[in-house]
Amino acid sequence: MKKILFLSVLFLLISCGSESSEGSILSEENTAVAKYDTIAIDSFSQGAVSADIARKIRISSESYQDSLREVQKKMAAELLLKKEAEEKGKAEKILEENKKKSEAEKLKKEKAPSSPEIPAVDKVEMP
Repeated sequence: MKKILFLSVLFLLISCGSESSEGSILSEENTAVAKYDTIAIDSFSQGAVSADIARKIRISSESYQDSLREVQKKMAAELLLKKEAEEKGKAEKILEENKKKSEAEKLKKEKAPSSPEIPAVDKVEMP
């Protein structure tokens, strides 16, 4: 009976000791893999597009190109209006200067003494 008891205790120790040592090694490996994910994941979700690519897509779209053309037309029209306004301003300045010159000439002519008339004096003889 002692032999049976000794063998059963020995068998129990061997079976329990081998499982715990192997189980602890496997559990450490499994937990390490489960805790840390080493797969590189992009910051975008699936189907997301980066900002540069989205910008390129937006720029290449027809509506964006049309809006650019409209802006260019407006800028060209504004430039033409500015040029016309400058030309009108210059023309008005020139007209004003011409008017001032003509008025100044008229005033000079009016103020310029015409040849003064000298009264005719009869000859007086001296005795």
